[in-house]
Amino acid sequence: MIVESKANEARGASKITAISDSSEGVPSTPKRLLSKRELADVLNVSERTIDNWLAQKRIPRLRLSNRLTRFNLPKVEAALGRYEIREVGARI
Repeated sequence: MIVESKANEARGASKITAISDSSEGVPSTPKRLLSKRELADVLNVSERTIDNWLAQKRIPRLRLSNRLTRFNLPKVEAALGRYEIREVGARI
């Protein structure tokens, strides 16, 4: 099912479409890039933690210019998923 923005049609602007799964009837979230603040909010960490992960090269980023960096959430989550958390003092 394709959902089109009615406001854009009225203005004559380009149409925005979202493809949804017909079984659920809910539009899927569009793929978009996140700012550092948005990524920190989604991951429930501070912006400083994001800076530290970037310095340690733990997470990927898209550097669009010297001052503009964006993040792809699925790629960041996949990168963070590679790090295993071990309990201190646990015997394996």
